[in-house]
Order: sequence, then C-alpha cells, then structure tokens
Amino acid sequence: ERSAIQKALEKTSVPVMVVENDTYNILNAADLVWLASGTATLEAALLQKPMVIVYRMAWLTYGLARLLVRVKHIGMVNIIAGERVVPELIQGELTSERIFHESEKILLNSGLRAQTIHKLASVKEKLGTPGAAGRVAEIAFSMIADNVGAGAMGR
Repeated sequence: ERSAIQKALEKTSVPVMVVENDTYNILNAADLVWLASGTATLEAALLQKPMVIVYRMAWLTYGLARLLVRVKHIGMVNIIAGERVVPELIQGELTSERIFHESEKILLNSGLRAQTIHKLASVKEKLGTPGAAGRVAEIAFSMIADNVGAGAMGR
C-alpha cells in the first residue's frame, strides 16, 4: 500500500518518487525491473526491459505446487523463451542480497544486458500480433495439462 511505502521512504535520505497507475511509462523509463511472476513479466518483455523475477508464497502452497506442476521456470518470459532469459528468485532464493547481485550483474555487464534484451526481443516476436494473451494462456494450459498427465503417470 502507498502509505506503507511512504512510511518506509521517510526513513531514508534517498529521494524516491512514488508513481501509480502509469505502468507502461514507468516500465519504459526503467533500466531494470523487479517483477512478481505473471503477466507483468510479459508486459516488460514486450518493452524489452531486463528484469529480475521475484516470487514468494506460503511454503505449503509452494510445496503443493511443486508436487503438482513440474516446470523448469515459473516466469512467463522464461517459459515462452524455453530457457532462462532473466533470473528467477523464488522462495528461499529471494533475499535482498540476491536481488542486488542479480540486478548488479544485469546493470554492469553490458554484454549480458544486450544478450538479455536480444532474447526478450525473441520472446516479443514469439508473442506476435495482438491476441498474445490468448496464445500465452493456450501455452500455459497445454503445459499444465502435460505436467498433470505426466505427474499422474509417476514422472
């Protein structure tokens, strides 16, 4: 909530502007984005913005999800790319130190940054013309069906 953010910002001398309801302009202005896994990662990919995907859920929920769904990646960008294009910090990996480390790598290594942007352009190309959300949903449902079927077969 904005009030919690404002309260936290009062404790620092770093000037930070809080902006709401302007997603695409904010993403477009960023050099790097921290995002929870989901459609926001696709929005950032369409703008070819390097990102670090962060996600934490209740441990019980996470454990059940890991039993039911077996995928190499949880970030939609990485799933569509078929490889790890951007870092994913999930559950116990999600620490301030790891966020800093992954962010620093992307921001300071121009080769890695260029490679990430190039791969995000490929993801954008795969998404294609309007209607991408429907195609992504089809991919996700297909993967879920494959994994549930494989899980039921003891894979």
